[in-house]
This record gives sequence, structure tokens and C-alpha cells, in this order.
Amino acid sequence: MTQEATSTFKLPVKDLAKKVICDGHLFLTSGGRKFYLMKPGVFVDPAFVKKHAPHNSNFDFETVVHDEVKEKFKTLFRELRYLQFEKDLRLKCFEIVAYFYRTYSSDEHFLSFALACHEEFCQISIDEQLKMHETDMHLFRKSIYSAAFAVIIGMTNDFYHFLMLKDFYNLTMALDIGLCDTSYSWFVAQACNEENRQPGTGKAYLEKEKATEQEIQVFLKHPERGYEFLKSNSLLSHPELKEVALYQHELSDGNGFPRGVAKGQVSSWEAVVIFADSLVDIRSEYSFETEVIKYLLNFQNQKLRDLPVGRVYKKMCMAFDHLGSMKETGS
Repeated sequence: MTQEATSTFKLPVKDLAKKVICDGHLFLTSGGRKFYLMKPGVFVDPAFVKKHAPHNSNFDFETVVHDEVKEKFKTLFRELRYLQFEKDLRLKCFEIVAYFYRTYSSDEHFLSFALACHEEFCQISIDEQLKMHETDMHLFRKSIYSAAFAVIIGMTNDFYHFLMLKDFYNLTMALDIGLCDTSYSWFVAQACNEENRQPGTGKAYLEKEKATEQEIQVFLKHPERGYEFLKSNSLLSHPELKEVALYQHELSDGNGFPRGVAKGQVSSWEAVVIFADSLVDIRSEYSFETEVIKYLLNFQNQKLRDLPVGRVYKKMCMAFDHLGSMKETGS
């Protein structure tokens, strides 16, 4: 385990990297009090600096990324990328999952994993990412974290190939790109949370809260918009996966959206993305319950009642339980 990074130091505004993801907490000190300006997993860009910092001022910066952990994951991902034989791929993924299990006793380590995933897997253009970030910082962070979860969930469910894991990552992020609209609002974010917790309730929530017609349409049309984005961008090595974006909120009884068609059986690879997307609350500041593994093993969501999603979840839990048993026996 790497040592905890708790020191706070001054960072001049001119030294802030532009258009990169923040790897810690940025504060502005005023009147003896610290005010959060940015949280981990969001972009540092010129507009942010101009808005929040006068000329020649300093930020307090507290890093929460462990470089050793992040670089270890990046090395493991690169080794996986160039393997060819199934046995070697399986063993490398087991090594990655074991390292994930061994190092994740705190949120800081999860962020290190999430940033490693972003640097190695993300194919979405910087302009599209900034568009999501400008729409809602919480939405962007949610996408970064959900996409990282898709990678580890895929590995625990016997998806070993680098290109498939990369597709899981980019597809999971792309699910939220359809929400990027000038009419996106807090109500739309809450509707997404309601829909994740209990499929079929998002629109009813918006109507109850007297949301505008534009907000309702952003919510109802975001699967189609995400699908069109994937159609017009060559992000996926397995193009058929783009269908997940279109049918993510369709239901078996035909009462879902955007097209209201009866959804058939969910495939295992689709279940990986659906599960990962439902793990993170858009509006939440998103802190885990003590440990990442504990959070995952105790996760509760209506979508787990779907048989394929439930199987993916159970298989992930079995993988972590196996690693826990190995640790206890010293294997």
C-alpha cells in the first residue's frame, strides 16, 4: 500500500495545467476559510482560472492521487493490450483485479484507478468531454467514475481483451453525452437518478416537479442523442455495442423510452455497461462508504433485479470474495 497523500501546498495559477483532469482538491483561501473550487476528476481549463482566480493568486492544492498506484495500473493496462493468448489475457486481468482489490481501502485509490483508466482507454475527444463538463461538472465526474467501474466489472466477468474493455469505457461515458444540452438542468439529473433506481419513473418525476417541456425532452431523447453520437464517431472496436445507448432505458413491457419498444433479453456485455452506469449518482458528491470494495459488495439497485445484470453483479462479488479468501489463507 502506498502512503497517504495528505500534504497541502500552494500552487500558482500560472502552473495549473490546462485541459487536464484535476488529480486532487483545489481550494481558494479567503478570510481564513478554505472554499472548494474543484474536486478530483474534473477539468482544469482557462475559463475556470479566469472565473475563480485573480492575477498572481495561489491555490491551495491537496493531491489525492497516488502516482505509484496510477502508474502501476497504466503499466498493467499496456501489458494487457499486447497479449494475444486467452490464458495470458485471463491471468493479466486477474492480476489487475487483484491489485484493484488489494489497494482499494480509500476513495483516493479509486480516483487513481479512474484516472489511469481515463488516460489509457478514453477515445472521446477533448471538446466533447469539455462540453459534458460545461453542462454539469457532476455529470462529467459521474461519467468518469462509471466508465472506470465498467472496466473492472468487465474484467471480473471474463471480458479480457483490451479492445472490449476500451469499448466498455467509451460506451459508458457516451451514455451521458446525450444529456449535454442547453436545457439540461438539476431536474433532468434527478430524473436520471430516479430512472436508475427504479426504471420507468424518470418522466413521472419530471412531471411531478413541473419540469419544462424542454427538460422532459432532454431526458427522453438522450438515448437517441447518445446513439447518434456513437454512430458519427468511430470510437468502438465493436460497433454493434452502440445499440446499448439507444435501448438503455427501454423496458421489456414496451413502456420505456425513447421508442417504447419491448426490450429483449439483455446480453452479458450490455449488462456490464448498464450496471456500471447505475452505480454512480449524477448529483452526488460521491464518497464511498469507507471502502470501495465494501461499497460494491453492498450495492442495491432496482436494475440488479434484471437477471443478466444480477448475474454480472454476482460474478463480480464472487471474484472479490475469492480474492478475500486468498488473502485470509495467505495464498
